[in-house]
Amino acid sequence: MYVLMDPAPGDEPARDDEELLVRSAMERATDGAPPLPDLVPGALVQGRRRRARSRAAIGAAATAIVGLGVLGAALPVWGGGEEPVREWSAASQTSPVPTPTAVPVRPPVHIEPGHGEKSMADLPENEFSRQRVFQNEAAGVLETLLPKAIGPVRLVDLAVNRYQGGADGRVFPITFSIRPLATGKAARANTPCLDVAVKDLQCDEVTLPRGITAQAITAAGNAKGGKTITGVTVRFRYGHSRVVLTVGGDDTAMVSAPVTAEDLLTAVQDPEFMNLVEYADERPMEAKEGSVRGG
Repeated sequence: MYVLMDPAPGDEPARDDEELLVRSAMERATDGAPPLPDLVPGALVQGRRRRARSRAAIGAAATAIVGLGVLGAALPVWGGGEEPVREWSAASQTSPVPTPTAVPVRPPVHIEPGHGEKSMADLPENEFSRQRVFQNEAAGVLETLLPKAIGPVRLVDLAVNRYQGGADGRVFPITFSIRPLATGKAARANTPCLDVAVKDLQCDEVTLPRGITAQAITAAGNAKGGKTITGVTVRFRYGHSRVVLTVGGDDTAMVSAPVTAEDLLTAVQDPEFMNLVEYADERPMEAKEGSVRGG
């Protein structure tokens, strides 16, 4: 397991790296196009060969996107065929960089905060932009790695760890959380899988690459009209963070999550997924465990 140092939240990449890093966040828009020689880092696509640039790309891309105004009211659909995608040019930048033709951005689903709860809209502009770029990239990765039945994956504007999947009126809540571990007296041990079978709950421990021990959990959720829906979770510790990927069922239509624990285990082992984990572990976006969100 790689153990990364844990800088203070909001730590931003160096200004000198920004132009190089913007490319990584734009790569998905040009996926399938011939690579530019020595210019396009293979992070977040084609095996993520240059991980250092990829992990810092989100912070620099956020700065670029704010300056370009792509996070305005009319957000184009991610690579949509009908919605025009806003074009931009990097010709005005001081350093020579490749010029992507489009910045695909997924429009977020709006959920009103509960009483006393804050949302991403309450964040400072730079941090809001950084988290929105991360969400946008994470949604694309999840949609690629998870079964097609969960797509399309949408951002939820309430929190950086909130997403939704499903089409044709289905809503499958998705949580993708990389949360800093509590320290000192607030630290808590991992909850072990039980040795005995529990009704409507299956928990298995699995060893992932890098020696990571993960728990794969399938659990029954709401019951209504003689139907019970199930959801799945994979969770593990990485660096200074606890990583949780959960897909729940649609509790309105009473449809279980269209994924299995095995599907999630396959997804979390992918280099694209782990790139996102590494970035958020080094540059946290969620409150440390034990703190009260929104307080």
